[in-house]
Amino acid sequence: MVKSKLNYLIVAICVIIIGVAFTAVVFSGKEVKTSLYQKDEISFNYPDTWEKTNQTHDSQIVAFSDPKSNLTVSVNRQLMPVGYSPSENFTLNVPENQSGFKLISHGTSDPNGNNITSDIYQMKINGTTIQRTELWINKNNALYSIIFTTTDLDINMKSPEISSVTQNLTIKNTTLPNTVVIGQVSMPSLGLNWNISDDTVNHYGSVYHIATSFYPGQNGTVGLLGHHTRYSAPFNNTYQLTAGDQVIITDYLTQKKYIYNVTSNGDIKSDYKTNPVQFAAGTYGLTLITCYPPGYMEAAYQTHLNLVSVMPI
Repeated sequence: MVKSKLNYLIVAICVIIIGVAFTAVVFSGKEVKTSLYQKDEISFNYPDTWEKTNQTHDSQIVAFSDPKSNLTVSVNRQLMPVGYSPSENFTLNVPENQSGFKLISHGTSDPNGNNITSDIYQMKINGTTIQRTELWINKNNALYSIIFTTTDLDINMKSPEISSVTQNLTIKNTTLPNTVVIGQVSMPSLGLNWNISDDTVNHYGSVYHIATSFYPGQNGTVGLLGHHTRYSAPFNNTYQLTAGDQVIITDYLTQKKYIYNVTSNGDIKSDYKTNPVQFAAGTYGLTLITCYPPGYMEAAYQTHLNLVSVMPI
C-alpha cells in the first residue's frame, strides 16, 4: 500500500515537472507552445518559435523575430518626463497624409488588470503594406509598449501571436531608476547622432528637449537646445545644414521616428534673453537652437524644420 502511494507521488511529480518544461496554450483553436520571459518587473509568455534578437535602442527591454514568418516584436519601457501626457488613446496625432500611418482599429482590454490600449496601423514601406499593432500600458510613471510588425494583415488582438503575450502579461508595481534620455536626434548629412535629455543641456553626448516646447508627435513645434562649443558641442556644425537636409528624431515615448526637413537656417535672435524663443502650436515643426557667436551667449542661432514623414523605429 505504501509502495503504491509512493508510485502515485512519483508520477504526480513527473507530471508537474513536464508541465513546467512544456507549456502549451490553446488560442483560437490553435495550440501554441510557449516560453516564459521575465526581467525586473515584467513577465509574459511568448511562442517558442520566436527568437530573441539584438536590442536596437535604449528603451527596448527585449525584441523577438519569428523565423517562420516576417513577424517582429519589441517590448519597450520609457519613463515619462515631468509634465508629459500621452496622446488620447495613445494614437498618433499626425494626420495620415503627413505621417503615412493609417489607423485601422483602436480598442482597450484588461487582461490581468493591465489596462491595455491597442492601436493597429497600416502603412506602405517600399511598396509593401506593413501592419503595426501597438499595445500600450501606462504604469510606474512609465510607458510600456509591445509592438508587433508584420505583413500578415490578418493578425489581430485575438491572434495566437498576440494573445499568448497579453493573457499572461504581468507588470509589477515598482519604482524605476531615473533616466534622462528620451530619444535620439540624427543629422545624416553631417554624420551626427546625439541623445536627447529632458533635464539639462549640460550633458556630454546629448542635447536638451526644451520644456516649453512640444514633444514629437504633438501638434506643435519641438525645440532642441545644444551647446556650440561645450559639452561635446553637439550643435557646433548646425550652420552647415541646408534647405532639404534631414534631421531625424527617434522618440522613445511614442516608439517612432520623426523625419524633418530643413526649411531655413541662420535665424539669429539677439533678444532671446528678454524675449524667449516661442514654440508655435498647430504646426509639426522642429527648431534647433544653439548659442551665437560660437562660445558666447549673445544671441540664439536657430535652424527651422518641418515634419515630412513618420516611420517605425
